[in-house]
Amino acid sequence: MKKTLRLLAFSTLTLFAISASAQGIDDMMRPEKWHGDGMTPVSYGDKIHFNEGKPTKQEMEINAGGSGIYDIAVICNANSVASKCRIYAKGTNYSVCSAEVPLARGQKDVKVYLRGVGTTDGNVKIGIESDGMHSVEISKPEIKKTDKQYKFLQGGDITMLHYVLDRGGDYFDADGNALYNQNDTREEKAQAVLDYMSRRGFNFVRIRNSNNPGPQSPDASGKYCFIEGYQDTEDCLSLAREAKRAGMEIQYTFNLSDYWSNGECQRIPRDWQEKISNVWSFDEKVNMLVSLVGEYVKTVMRQMADEDIYPAYVSVGNETNAGFLFPYAYSYNVPSNESKAEMPTGDAHPENIAKIINAAYDAIKEVSPNSKVVVHLADATADVDKWGSPSTYKWYFDLITKAGAKFDVIGASYYPAWSETTAESFAKSCEMLFGYYGKDVLIMESGYNFAPKRKDGYDGQLNHNAQAYSNVYTFSQDGQKGFITELINTAKGVGYENSGDNEIVGSLYWDPMMIHVEDQWGNNVTGWAHFTSNLKADVNVVENTTLFDFDGKAVAAWQAYEGNQYSVYKEDENTRVELIEKETKGKQSEITYDILGRRCNNAFIKLKMRNAK
Repeated sequence: MKKTLRLLAFSTLTLFAISASAQGIDDMMRPEKWHGDGMTPVSYGDKIHFNEGKPTKQEMEINAGGSGIYDIAVICNANSVASKCRIYAKGTNYSVCSAEVPLARGQKDVKVYLRGVGTTDGNVKIGIESDGMHSVEISKPEIKKTDKQYKFLQGGDITMLHYVLDRGGDYFDADGNALYNQNDTREEKAQAVLDYMSRRGFNFVRIRNSNNPGPQSPDASGKYCFIEGYQDTEDCLSLAREAKRAGMEIQYTFNLSDYWSNGECQRIPRDWQEKISNVWSFDEKVNMLVSLVGEYVKTVMRQMADEDIYPAYVSVGNETNAGFLFPYAYSYNVPSNESKAEMPTGDAHPENIAKIINAAYDAIKEVSPNSKVVVHLADATADVDKWGSPSTYKWYFDLITKAGAKFDVIGASYYPAWSETTAESFAKSCEMLFGYYGKDVLIMESGYNFAPKRKDGYDGQLNHNAQAYSNVYTFSQDGQKGFITELINTAKGVGYENSGDNEIVGSLYWDPMMIHVEDQWGNNVTGWAHFTSNLKADVNVVENTTLFDFDGKAVAAWQAYEGNQYSVYKEDENTRVELIEKETKGKQSEITYDILGRRCNNAFIKLKMRNAK
């Protein structure tokens, strides 16, 4: 028996997000409606309470009011982050959508977001899953219909994976089991690690491409370099292939340097320095650099496209607050009395920043039109707390926008250690940026210590902390997990609470891979810098912030990623749904929506539902 349903909607139909009084939503607060294993809920004022004591999986069912996609939010109070506790929703013919429950800091209610919950018949199961190590309360459930699916991009920077493996580092799961065999090739090992990360919740990775690392291309002091064979285009393309096979989206960063680049260190690649040395005038040098950037970016993008790799996001530079390719594209003046080796004397030329960004933008879009171009700045979250606005970001993006720069997304670093502010402050900053520029925000970097010190007993790079977190998220595995859980939930909530179209689209961790590795004599062999004199590694300043511990074992923070899953259509054994689009001729005024609420102009959507039997 076949059943066919046509869904047609004309221009008078408007779908929009509304608050829904779904049948049974209030039943969430009635303990007798919950069923399952473990601790059954009990009433507690206007809340229901799941006690600690034993592993629990309890759920109840509501009818959301019809087929489509919904956002659900529930107020939660969890008294610990030292164990697993997640809330989830599952609609008919869709996979589970879940969220790890954040800690209720200072007994403050936390709204937890389940966004993009799909259902083909309106029925949705909502549940709590806990290992029983702590209690949780829930209250004030909300549900509203939306017109779009939702997926938050969550992951981290994998640029150093090959480097760590080649220097003898090994990665293990949370139980200490090796992720690969020792006789596997490096590529097989890397693939096994990325596959594991994907299973634990990563759906997104960052890869940073430097031009030509090596001792021939040192930093401005001549003392440090990075070693050859890593972070270059060949290495990055190999990482991109592995990430694609692991099913993860890619954020690809062009450092526009041979060495590390950040706000005050943007050294021109050595090959480009040599080329511009042959021309005399400042403007000619700038024009040549603009051309070199465009050619370089296009070449790399084409190499990826030849292997059917199209990054979701591509950033032009890394933390470019001061500009890049110093001194030809500064965002502010650097007088002689303030200059240093990595920042030579020069004047502000925002028009040159725009020219370089646009050369890269055009090259990216020519090869991969759907890739979104990112301009990335360093952490300035504290501006909101200090001045009431994202002052640094507004100054910079006003500057380059006025100069005509083209970009799609604002990339932001956010570290409690640098800004000493909370995820809530970061969210406020993003909401202001939405209003100024109408652009989505991508968290390009964030990190938190899993141990207070490096293995050698010295402070790591993120040795400060936001005061609001210092007695809550300690520098421990549980503290690291707690911060990441809060950050992801806060970022997801921005789009839920915000009435506009903009979102924080994802969060990238830095650096999950750069673990501590020693040689047979106990000497450190992994470091962000190597001495040009002997190529030995300097200290590894982030080894206590990674997502694998000093022995390479997966840390508790993976639960934060694993707990956040996103609803996707998934056929069950009885029903198969096919969406077939065909052009509409002579019906230009018609607007059609499919069962997921997706708008399709000038097209009929035919939904075929067949009994698989």
